[in-house]
Amino acid sequence: MMSDNNWSKLHKKYDEKDWSKLPSIFATEAIEYFPPHGSLLDLGTGVGQDSVYFAKKGYDVTATDLFTETVNKTVSLAPTEVAEHIRTRVVDLRKPLEFDDESFDIIYAHLSLHYFDQKTTAQVFDEIYRILKNGGVFAFFTNSTTDPEYGTGVKIEPDYFMIEEVAKRYFSIESLTPYLRKFFIKLLDAEGETYKDKVVDVHNLIRAIVTKS
Repeated sequence: MMSDNNWSKLHKKYDEKDWSKLPSIFATEAIEYFPPHGSLLDLGTGVGQDSVYFAKKGYDVTATDLFTETVNKTVSLAPTEVAEHIRTRVVDLRKPLEFDDESFDIIYAHLSLHYFDQKTTAQVFDEIYRILKNGGVFAFFTNSTTDPEYGTGVKIEPDYFMIEEVAKRYFSIESLTPYLRKFFIKLLDAEGETYKDKVVDVHNLIRAIVTKS
């Protein structure tokens, strides 16, 4: 996995991009599946634009990341009536989540769940299931095995590679399915895109919307 120092540098780099001030494409798609209001946990918030977007839409947001400097900056620039609906919290996804069972109506993760080995990945999904309320929505967005980077770098385990200084997992519909065995699938495809990918007409990231029945 990327070193903690490199994560901090990456967040600061992203904070300089124009798109960091816009909600992600996936956020605007996923919200269509959310209940009209409720508690939302954003895992791996990064710069924080999606957390602000959800707060503007009326959700009570807990924005989490390994480092919270950039998301705190983003929240500080939001209108007071928006910022008061966002709490930031340091969370290391490699460890059990320090939230009570069935704490959230919605759990959201944008490009934050594909950095772990198989054992840790399974633990992350189990923890998400535990803290999601019955009937709650889990929306996440990840790397795909059709990514041009797939298979490059040093292979650590199936679909998991050390590429430069970052360990990355690449999912397919088939490889994701076992992690979702406890959930009811609403949407699962490889047609997701980011702003930088959209410019070059690339849309092959994994989109998943599932519920806890």
